[in-house]
Amino acid sequence: MTDPLPRLPEATRAAVRAVLLAELTAAGRRARAAGCTPEALTALFEARRRSLENG
Repeated sequence: MTDPLPRLPEATRAAVRAVLLAELTAAGRRARAAGCTPEALTALFEARRRSLENG
C-alpha cells in the first residue's frame, strides 16, 4: 500500500495517525458496549475501507 499522505511532514502524519487510532479505539469501545463482537467490528471496518478504496 502506498503512503496516503506523502506530502505532509512526518509530525503531521504522526498526529493524524494518533487521531485515527483514538477514533478507532473509541469506536471499538462503543461497539463492545453495544454487544458487537470483535469479529463483526473488524468486518465492518474492512468493508468500509474497501468501499473507500473503490470510490
